[in-house]
Amino acid sequence: MGMRISWQNIFPPQEQMERETGMVLSASVKEAEARMLENLGTVARPDTEVDINHLKHSAYMVHSYYTEMLNNLWLLDGVIEAEKQGYDAVIIGCADDPGIHEARQAVDIPVIAPAEAAMMLACSLGSRFSMITVMDELVAFCERNIRNYGMESRVVRPVRVLDLGEDWVNALFEMLIRPEAVFPRFEELCHACVEDGAEVILPCCVALSPAVSFAGYREVPGKGVPIVDVTHAAVKLAETLVDLKRTVGLGTSRRRTYKLTPTEIRDTVRSLTYCPPGKR
Repeated sequence: MGMRISWQNIFPPQEQMERETGMVLSASVKEAEARMLENLGTVARPDTEVDINHLKHSAYMVHSYYTEMLNNLWLLDGVIEAEKQGYDAVIIGCADDPGIHEARQAVDIPVIAPAEAAMMLACSLGSRFSMITVMDELVAFCERNIRNYGMESRVVRPVRVLDLGEDWVNALFEMLIRPEAVFPRFEELCHACVEDGAEVILPCCVALSPAVSFAGYREVPGKGVPIVDVTHAAVKLAETLVDLKRTVGLGTSRRRTYKLTPTEIRDTVRSLTYCPPGKR
């Protein structure tokens, strides 16, 4: 029996992004998303359908805790809508893992965070792992997740950065279309991670990881150190969790942290606290 997985993007479609922000993107978001789906398809089962779903609205600059919090309102809206549309699982489309705790309280289907999935997988592949992100501001988010997931003893510091520069929005999409652009800088960072003591490397960005996969760079040459594509880890964990829920009824614990919010309370409170831009 097949399954449907919603890849919950953290931005709206390109036309809306350009209209609301005034940016003119040189990269084709649709082409980048097609490449993303191609990459996910390399590990997804033939009967697994993955759809990219966009936000209705966005705070865009999600590399601060404040703007991430604003963006999470619309992210959660998308997660809730995915459950209503019959998706079997949702993957948060950002390796900062935004809104993951809130999402697991809001819906009764598996919600997967790419960095969390990759960290757990990395622990099975080596004793210690390193993380590479794409902005200096995002180091704080990586550190947050390391603490939240109890991975302090398994991660090698520092979190290293493949800086995308001022035009980071275009760079995110461009690297999916032209993955060779991340080299040789990425390889240099990998070697630095190995020198730090890393046995596994996680490119903690859902654009960087597929770019590295498309480049065929799955292991640091001559070092025996695997590189985990966080998007691959997320898809395989989603499939596993859906399978376990179907076959043996294993699902998210509702004891404390992820206690499910009753649907009527969830929707009533949302109607009081949240409304689209321009209608306040």
